[in-house]
Amino acid sequence: MNHSTRSLRWLTPTIRRERNEWEAFCARINDGKLLENSATSLRALKDQFRELEQQNRELKIPELHQELKQLQARVNVILQRCRLYLDTTAVRSLAETQLPHLERILDFVHAEQVYLRRQLLLSQTTVHYLKQLLTAAEDIWTQSYCNPNYLLNLIRKIKHDDAHLNDPGDLLFLSLRDMEAVAQDQISHPDLGIYLRGLEVARCSYYVSRQIPEWRESCDLLMMAGMLHDLGWLMLNPKLANKADGKDAQRNDERGEHPILGAALLGGLRGFPGDSYLTEVVAQHHERLDGTGYPRRLHTYHLGEHSRRMGVICRYLELKNDRRELTADGIRTCDGEELAFGAALQLYRETLQGEWDPTVADQLFRALDANLPEELRESDRHNDPFSLKRFQNYRPDEAHAEMTPPHFSLERESRSNRSVTDHQTEK
Repeated sequence: MNHSTRSLRWLTPTIRRERNEWEAFCARINDGKLLENSATSLRALKDQFRELEQQNRELKIPELHQELKQLQARVNVILQRCRLYLDTTAVRSLAETQLPHLERILDFVHAEQVYLRRQLLLSQTTVHYLKQLLTAAEDIWTQSYCNPNYLLNLIRKIKHDDAHLNDPGDLLFLSLRDMEAVAQDQISHPDLGIYLRGLEVARCSYYVSRQIPEWRESCDLLMMAGMLHDLGWLMLNPKLANKADGKDAQRNDERGEHPILGAALLGGLRGFPGDSYLTEVVAQHHERLDGTGYPRRLHTYHLGEHSRRMGVICRYLELKNDRRELTADGIRTCDGEELAFGAALQLYRETLQGEWDPTVADQLFRALDANLPEELRESDRHNDPFSLKRFQNYRPDEAHAEMTPPHFSLERESRSNRSVTDHQTEK
């Protein structure tokens, strides 16, 4: 079952529809009257092409943004194809019936360029937030009682800056690894990844709170807990550090201690709405309703409403950012929209198994994309292979063809009046 809308368009504007437009475009080469170079519609399309090409040349993406560089290369390929028809020295002519397809292709290019610029802006604001968060976290380490004003000011700034964002693709990292590399280039700190994960959880919590009224009352608490939820990693023994993929140093937490350590570290943070729940939410952000979470294996009645919300958000972002869990240890490279949908589908299936609160999970899905819950149900019902550890483009072949009907029928009209038993044969 190949669903046309199963990818989350907001994470990386997909170009798959552009491929379909090119096929339809090529099929109409000899269909209809050819356009003259002086045609108004053709001149307008050429002006749009030149503008997009100029913007693409002016868009400078740092080498550390490897995912964004790949997206820009994809845009370059599309523009090279369009140059044959829309450049000042175009070598091919256009038919009237081909024009609408080319217009839509350029619209896809424009959407891709807008996304690239937004991701560059996201990296700039993230580095600014990181500097403030690192400064605010110093008080947590050095004082038994920590004044939350600096953190609350950061939360208010995030709310002010994100209030105009209506697309989750503007605040979620396309690649956490690339974002960490960019931040490390400007901030020398060994644990930036911990704070980066915290910022993404906090901003995602605020985004969902804007979409779902039930979340608004606990917005500040969820943002505070999100920014600091992984702070317990900093208390683990650095001697346990091991190399992951030969590049990134990650501390080992085989016993699942970091939630409890983080809660203990934040025990003195008071003075904001919901502060009495902070340590509880941080300590339980990896707990699951069926008791399979950690560190305390808590069950349904032990997990409060705030902990359930934080757990669902942390799990979704964990799946989205950890490609090894979704792609069989990174054997296959996937696009960002594939990973985003695969993370949502895996979270949906875990919810069906009783691991997460179904109401909270559905609220998250609806906040990300209004059509996402229905799309997840359809993909799960059809056992779509576009899922955990099996990301692959589904191309139907003869083995997947519809089965032929059986040679017998159970309809009453086709039944014989005589009963045939094991000891009788028809004559």
